[in-house]
Amino acid sequence: MNGNIDVLIIAHNESQNITHCLQSLQGWVRKIYVVDSGSTDGTQDIAQSLGAEVVHHDWPGYARQRNWALSELDFSAPWTLILDADEVVPEDLRAELTAISDRPPDQVEESGFYINRLTWFIGKPIRHCGYFPSYHLRLMKSGRGRYEDREVHEHLVLDGKVGRIETPMLHDDRRGLEHYAAKHNRYSTLEAYALSRELSQSIAESEVVEPSARRRRWAKRNILARVPAPGILRFIYMYIFRLGFLDGFVGFHFCRFIGAYDDLVAMKLHAIRNGHDPAPKPANRDQ
Repeated sequence: MNGNIDVLIIAHNESQNITHCLQSLQGWVRKIYVVDSGSTDGTQDIAQSLGAEVVHHDWPGYARQRNWALSELDFSAPWTLILDADEVVPEDLRAELTAISDRPPDQVEESGFYINRLTWFIGKPIRHCGYFPSYHLRLMKSGRGRYEDREVHEHLVLDGKVGRIETPMLHDDRRGLEHYAAKHNRYSTLEAYALSRELSQSIAESEVVEPSARRRRWAKRNILARVPAPGILRFIYMYIFRLGFLDGFVGFHFCRFIGAYDDLVAMKLHAIRNGHDPAPKPANRDQ
C-alpha cells in the first residue's frame, strides 16, 4: 500500500458507482474518506466493505462539503487525490500518480496536477465534442488548496505551479440517463444562481482557474445570457466545430443533451433576473 496519497470522495446515493471507484483505488493509497450526506441506498456499507472510512456530514453544497472535509479530516499523507464517486482510476493513470507521490514532495516542483478525464455517455466514450481532453485539478500536495465558493462547477484553487497528467481517469455515471437528466436539471438551477450573482457583482475570474474553464464561464456570462437560443449555438459549436460528429450517433445525442442544459441555464437565469425563483430549494443535496 502506498502511504503517500489520501483520497477524498463526496457521496449521496452512489451505490451503483462507488464500488467501481473504490476498487480502482485498492492497494495503492493510504486512506480513502467517503463523506456521505445521508445516502439511503447502502452507499455507506459498500464503501466501508471496500476499506473506506465513511464520515457523515449534512449537505452544505459541493464546494463547502469538500472544503469542510479538507479542513476537518486527517489528510496527513503528502498528497491528496479528489475524486467523484462516478470516476475510476485505470491502471496506467495509477502508475503515473504513484510515480509522482513516491518522490519526496520537496523534489516535486508542482503543487498540484490537472488530470485528464474521459466521459462516457450511453455506454460510449466521448472523445470529441470539446469534452476531451478535459482537465480537472484533482491531485495536490496536502493542505495546499481549497475550493472556490461557487454553487456548482466549482474549481480547486491552490498556490504554486500546476502540472498536467494526460492519461485520463474515466467518468461514467452508471445510474442511467434519467438520473443524468435530473442531475443536469439541478445543476442548471445552481449554475443560474451562480451566474446571476457573478453578473450582478461583476466578479472577475481567478487566473488560477484552468483556462478552458475560464473560457466556458466567460461564454456563459457574455453569450448565454444575451442570445435567444444558446442551446442551438452550443450544439453547433460542439457537433461541428469541436468534431462531435466523429463520436457517431452518441456524439449527436451528447451535443443535444449539453445544448439543452445551456437552454435550461438561460431560462432559469432569465427567471432569476426577473424576480422569479426557479426552484424552492436551489441547494438540493442530491448529487
